[in-house]
Amino acid sequence: MLTPDDAHPILVPVANPASIGPLLGYAAALAGPMGTVKLLTVLGPRADADDHAHAEQGLADVQRSSGSLGAHVCGEVRTAADVATGVLDAVAEISPALVVMGWRGQSSTTDVFGRLIDHVVGRSSVPLAVVRLGLTPPQRLLFPVSEEHLLPGGRGSLSLAVELARRVREHTGYPSTVLRTGARTDELPDEVHQLGDRVHHDPRRTHKAVEAFSQPDDLIVAAVAPTASGLRAATTHLAWAAPEATLLVAVDVGPSRSDGIVDAVSDAGQPAPRRPDPPAEEVRIVITIRLPESEEAVSPERVEEVLRSAGETELVMSWWPANDDRAHVGATVTIRSDGVNAAMARVMTVLHDAPDLSGAEITYELDRGAPRSRAGANSNGAR
Repeated sequence: MLTPDDAHPILVPVANPASIGPLLGYAAALAGPMGTVKLLTVLGPRADADDHAHAEQGLADVQRSSGSLGAHVCGEVRTAADVATGVLDAVAEISPALVVMGWRGQSSTTDVFGRLIDHVVGRSSVPLAVVRLGLTPPQRLLFPVSEEHLLPGGRGSLSLAVELARRVREHTGYPSTVLRTGARTDELPDEVHQLGDRVHHDPRRTHKAVEAFSQPDDLIVAAVAPTASGLRAATTHLAWAAPEATLLVAVDVGPSRSDGIVDAVSDAGQPAPRRPDPPAEEVRIVITIRLPESEEAVSPERVEEVLRSAGETELVMSWWPANDDRAHVGATVTIRSDGVNAAMARVMTVLHDAPDLSGAEITYELDRGAPRSRAGANSNGAR
């Protein structure tokens, strides 16, 4: 459990105190009103007295302006051979509960993390939250979770991300939603369900699902195992999938020290590859809604009514699977759209905005080339 206090603060390395505002806001939200945020500026061995005085004045100005944030904010200037060494020395000495670092993402043509954050990620003994600020202030929290996060090796990063998302939501009041990806082989933990009022399940890869569902004013909290593949998924791929959104990458303890971490983010600061605009096509999406436990179940007629605004709806039915005590409603919707993602986005938005589906788990699967006359399977009661 993340419990920042005076003995174990949240550590925020600061390169430029004048631009720390938004990052400090997230750090304060994660610390909570009883927690402490410690700002750290690292100067090189050639820094003189004027450099130190300027750095200390910058941190003092930030402290004076942080009164409305709730958390206690303090600062420190230290000298080290380089910034990464100074950050890691501070981590070893003060044992922070979390390190919060900012990165530029697609706003730069350099690597997303760069050598500094790569170095810290690969050697830190405490978890990190790496934040890429979006182009607009967030209005919603989006929490993607994949099947890999439910495996034993992914549970640590998932728990960390859940805790960070929960604290941000409590501090900001952002409405939040869960976006599940990959195979649905295990139940989501209760702590994940509690982050949103419904679960959208897109079996495709996480960045594809995020690209379809996310909006520019989202805060995306991504759980990441500190491996080359994990970092690549959350940096390069998520950064390209949601280029305007704010992205908070939760990196679990137990970092990989392999050089692959640097390679994993080598493309993340580059613009996404240019793809030709997809031609308009008919996209068929099979939707399965696992209804919430409620005395007033949502009828197939109501689902059809909701989906009608997205496209042509057919094969609407309800059933109760033998191994599940929650009723299901299924439907197929055909959408004339510019590509799969645009079609997915339309139907996800329609179902997300339906208030009577609160608490539901909604799965979306592409139905490629199936004849329209095909009947649905696993049905105990077709409409």
